[in-house]
Amino acid sequence: MRKSESKEKKKAVLFAGTTEGRLLAGYLVSMGCETVVCVATEYGQYIMESCTVEPDAQPDAQPDAQPDAQPGMQPDAQPDIRQGRLDRAGMEALLDQVKPGMVIDATHPYAVEVTRNIRTACETRPWIRLLRCQRDKGREREDVVSVPDLGTAVSWLKHREGNILVTTGSKELAIYTRIRDYEQRIYARVLPSEEAVARCRSLGFEGRHIIAMQGPFSEEMNLVQLREYGCAYLVTKDGGAAGGFSEKIKAAHRAGAAAVVIDRPGSGEGISLDDIKGQLKEWMDHEKKGSIYG
Repeated sequence: MRKSESKEKKKAVLFAGTTEGRLLAGYLVSMGCETVVCVATEYGQYIMESCTVEPDAQPDAQPDAQPDAQPGMQPDAQPDIRQGRLDRAGMEALLDQVKPGMVIDATHPYAVEVTRNIRTACETRPWIRLLRCQRDKGREREDVVSVPDLGTAVSWLKHREGNILVTTGSKELAIYTRIRDYEQRIYARVLPSEEAVARCRSLGFEGRHIIAMQGPFSEEMNLVQLREYGCAYLVTKDGGAAGGFSEKIKAAHRAGAAAVVIDRPGSGEGISLDDIKGQLKEWMDHEKKGSIYG
C-alpha cells in the first residue's frame, strides 16, 4: 500500500437519533474519523449539535453512569450532521456520495423499516462494513402487560376505564384516537419539538394532555406524572436502560398503574454499544473484522 493511501482518512456514516447514536458520534470524531451523522428530525439535529466533549476526552473513556451521558465533538472536529428522513433510495444516494468504509445503524430498536433499508442499501455495496447497535432489553417483570404491537395495546385499553400515560412517541399517536374519550383520558408524552406538538394538536390533544419533554426520565419524574394525571395505565416500548425503561416500570408499580409494554419487533440482531466501540477502534487501527450480518 502506498504511503498516501495508508494515511487516507477513514469515513463512516452513522444513522443516529438515539442516545447510543450521540455517544458513537463523539467516539468516531474523537478517533479522527470523518463522520456523516444522519438524523430524521430538526430536534434530533439540535440535540446532536448541542453535544459537547471535554478537550482531554479519550476515545476509550467510558461515559458517566447516567444512560443519557452525551460525549460530543470538539470545536475543531465536528461531524457532518444531515437532517431529513431518508428512504432506501436516499440512503443509497448518500452512500454513493460519501463512500464510507463503515456504516453504523444506531437507530431506535423499533425503527424496523429504517434498519431494513440501511441493511439493503449496504448489501449491494461490498466496500461497506455494517454494524447494528442493539440496545439491551429491560429486565422482564411479571407485573407488566406485554403485547406484540401497538394495535393490540389499544384494543386492550379500549375495554378498560381510567387515564393513560402514553410514552410511545408522537408518530404513532393516531392509533390511540380509537379509544373512547381519548382527548380527556390520554396524556401524551412527546419530544419538545414543534413537529411533535403540532401532530398532537392535529389529533385533538390540547393543554395538559400534551407533555412535551426530553427524556429519559427518572423513576420519580415518571411517578409524579402518573399521580398528577391520575393515570391507571402507562404505555411504553422496551427502550432498555438508555430509554429509561426500568424507571417507567418501577414508577408504574409504585403508582398502582398497569404498565403496558410493546414487545420489540424482529430478531433483535446486533451488538452492544461497547462491542461497536471495540470494532470501530480495530477498524481505525486497520484491523479487519466482518460485518455482524456476514
